[in-house]
Amino acid sequence: MRLLLTAILRFLLRHALQFALFIVILLAGRLLLAEWRSYSAGSEAVAALRQASGSAGSHGASLAESATLRVNALQKTSQTAIAARQKEVQAQLAALRARQQPSLFTLPLPDTHTLALHAQEEAARHVEIEVLAQEARYLSALQAAISGEDARQTLARLHAEHVSAYAALQHNLRQRRELEALHPLAARLPGSDAYAQLSHLEAEGQRLREVNLQAYQAWLAQRARTSDATNITRPAPFAIDEQALSGALAPVRAAIAAGETQLARNWIARWRAPVLDVAPTAALLVLSAILLPVAIKAFFYFVLAPIASRLPPLSIARELQVNGSSLPLPPLGESRISAVSQALQLKPGQRMLIHPEYLQSSPVGTHKRTQWLLDWRFPFTSLAAGMAALTRLESDVTASVTISASDDPLLEVAVVHLPAGSALVFQPRGLVGLVCDSGQPLALSSHWRLASLHAWLTLQLRFIVFRGPVTLIVRGCRGVRLERAGQGRSISQSATLGFTTDVLYSTMRSETFLPYLRSQQALLNDRFDGGNGVYLYEETPRHGKQPGKVGSWFEGFTDAILKVFGI
Repeated sequence: MRLLLTAILRFLLRHALQFALFIVILLAGRLLLAEWRSYSAGSEAVAALRQASGSAGSHGASLAESATLRVNALQKTSQTAIAARQKEVQAQLAALRARQQPSLFTLPLPDTHTLALHAQEEAARHVEIEVLAQEARYLSALQAAISGEDARQTLARLHAEHVSAYAALQHNLRQRRELEALHPLAARLPGSDAYAQLSHLEAEGQRLREVNLQAYQAWLAQRARTSDATNITRPAPFAIDEQALSGALAPVRAAIAAGETQLARNWIARWRAPVLDVAPTAALLVLSAILLPVAIKAFFYFVLAPIASRLPPLSIARELQVNGSSLPLPPLGESRISAVSQALQLKPGQRMLIHPEYLQSSPVGTHKRTQWLLDWRFPFTSLAAGMAALTRLESDVTASVTISASDDPLLEVAVVHLPAGSALVFQPRGLVGLVCDSGQPLALSSHWRLASLHAWLTLQLRFIVFRGPVTLIVRGCRGVRLERAGQGRSISQSATLGFTTDVLYSTMRSETFLPYLRSQQALLNDRFDGGNGVYLYEETPRHGKQPGKVGSWFEGFTDAILKVFGI
């Protein structure tokens, strides 16, 4: 019996808990449904009110433009036309005000369709009333101004008539005095001609006195009537008061604000809006982060690079007018021209410009001083390439100078002799010094290639050219090599240091796409063509060898800028 009661109690308790759980679920669902319905109704109501506000604003702008054109056209019409338009405006205002309905801009709001219709009608009615009221006020002011102008014109006319009558009276008096002075006796003797003329002038004078008096009295009366209108001026051209017109939509905006306040208290709205706002952007960012780099690289690899490969190569030799003297090559089968240190013979009449840290040893008798820039004609190039604060050496006798990269064990130094008539396109980033004649300026020039796709794809728009005779002291990581271009050679762009001007320079696409896509190799390699031309490169370039490394973006940006200027 006891076990049976325990089983019954467990059964009842389990089902009671289920019953309570169902109640909670149903109440939560009802609450969620009520919140969703409230959010949907509020959103639709606010959207309807915003639509009404927008349409009313557009309607008001159209009415304002029409009213401005219509009223300003009345400036040159008669007062009768203005009065007729004023009567029409008053009639329209009376009809609009009589059509007023109880305000629907209250909460709770009616259904969306009804609210939208009534809101648009009521907002449009408020706007029309405001525009017509402004027009009526302006027409009243215009009527008053025109009435004042008419009164002043009448006063001026009556004053002119009085002045004319008074002048005629004075003229009559002068004629009588002159007649009496000429004929003092005859003018008083009846029957004489003088007496007849004097009588006529006296009768005319009496009439002129009456005319003058009437003109004066008419002028005084008009002046009294005009005294109240003398300060009334014609108003400026009609323009709608935009602030007042905007105020006509204040009830709509108040209802929108109330609806938005109610929506702000809905927890669905609080979560839905932020998520929906950022979700498309987040999806787009994720998609662009995946596809955009691939698309850009694919476009460069499959479109721009093949186009550039088919274009004519660059040539610097045509505009330099050099005789084509090439550089001396190392023995057959060898191309390495660098060493850890180099010994140079500095002859009298020559000067050496060298970075101080590369000057390992020099004779005591040499003359040393500081030269601030490699070439003052190219200050930016000298500073950007690091060719500043150089040590200038000169000697009265032949002196042996040892050059070495003492601060970096991986750097080697090469000596490149440019004979007279030869020219070398060189990137000053690899230059550590040079030897040239003391009495001659350094033959250095720059050449832009803005119309070449090769230049734009490699971002090297400017080429620096050194002309012989000059000896360049060049550095390179793990060594520097000098090779003949022959029928065509290709090397990494980051390794290129320079090439002679008789070389045809172009670019060619890297052989495989996946290493380029994974940033393991550059898009383009440098290509050199030309039978006698030579090119110069370093074996293990550090410049531009970390295309995919995070944290070196600033260094990469500055390298790109320097590359544009050929440095």
